[in-house]
Amino acid sequence: MLTMSAHAKVNLGLEILGRRPNGYHDVMTILQEIDLADRLTFVDAAELTLGSNLPALADDPDNLVLRAARRLRDVAGVRRGAEINLEKLIPIAAGLGGGSSDAAATLIALNRLWDIGMSRAELLNVAREIGTDVAFFLAGGTQLATGLGDLLEPLPRPYLWLVLVPVFSSVPDKTRQLYAALRPDDWSDGRQVAEIAALLRAGKSIARLPLPSGFSRVTLAMFPELANALAVMRRAGAVPSLCGAGPSIMSVHDDHDEARRVAENVRRDGLDARVARTVGVAERIPRSSSGGE
Repeated sequence: MLTMSAHAKVNLGLEILGRRPNGYHDVMTILQEIDLADRLTFVDAAELTLGSNLPALADDPDNLVLRAARRLRDVAGVRRGAEINLEKLIPIAAGLGGGSSDAAATLIALNRLWDIGMSRAELLNVAREIGTDVAFFLAGGTQLATGLGDLLEPLPRPYLWLVLVPVFSSVPDKTRQLYAALRPDDWSDGRQVAEIAALLRAGKSIARLPLPSGFSRVTLAMFPELANALAVMRRAGAVPSLCGAGPSIMSVHDDHDEARRVAENVRRDGLDARVARTVGVAERIPRSSSGGE
């Protein structure tokens, strides 16, 4: 049995730089792993199956875990299976990257379980076929992402605590719809994210800074209930920001006690709030264990 943790991510600022002729958008964002994580286990088997603590995810052919496993198997030319179990702890469809992180963990674990021996660069090529966030989770830690979000530059890890207010999205294909709703007045030049990256390189705090999101207008239009959630966080003493494109929101703190107090105030106002911390480049080596662990 191999066991992997698949961390969530937040965006410490996200700007939309413009739209390419093919309809895709250039972005500049800082992607950050946090310690909220799903747990996956992998056992060699004749068939490829997926179980989960959430029945709706079990053996869903569109789940990114199975898509990653099938694509790796095809690229490597192997015909082996695996019994995969996903313990889902990251909120689904909340903008925290849980599905992409699960896919990245699957590529790493099955590369070992099936004795494929792909290099990190080769795995990265497979990850990019599945999604840009999958490529980020192979690198992990703190990354300045440009281009379509797939060009990564490592940044020093900030030691921060975050208050997360997960907001579930029931909008089908949410990310595509948000991108489609962008207008040129939502675009910017990347200067704000570049300034945040410069602070991180200098070892300076970014706590309580207003973190930009080029999706603010379209996300608030698609999820009007966010206006109340943002107001609740401000009353709780936080400087709230969107988690990337949303719809979840967050605040960033240097101090754990401050983050805990803000989360308690948010909960008293009737919303879910979770405290998380940033993590560095994850140990992406699967842990072997006996079946009884």
